Amino acid sequence: MPACEPLVGWRIIADPTALDQAPWPAGSHVVRISPDDVFLIGAAEPTVPADPHAIVTPEHGFAGASLTADEVDHTALHHIEWQLPAVRPALAQGQIAGVPAKLVLHADGSALLLVACAARHELEDRLA
Repeated sequence: MPACEPLVGWRIIADPTALDQAPWPAGSHVVRISPDDVFLIGAAEPTVPADPHAIVTPEHGFAGASLTADEVDHTALHHIEWQLPAVRPALAQGQIAGVPAKLVLHADGSALLLVACAARHELEDRLA
């Protein structure tokens, strides 16, 4: 499994409709944590013009690793006790090898594994 590297990004809390319409910076990757919460991976500071009360703050708490479709399948088989969503793209979150983590599942079967920076070494050790 690839190492989880700290990610540069932004946490945005805003009205869900405003997040749907936001003009995200080119090259960024949007992870919709919940209807009103986005983790935006990328260095450029975003704006949410449709919500003047949006909270936009730097986020330094996540580490991530890109997983191939085979690595996702292996991880699901050996380290996840819950069902991955069949419809993709999707965000799945829960215990992975006993550590809280998220999988941003892509349509091609690959995924981005997200974990809190504080727990990344524990997750890497358990997945090794």
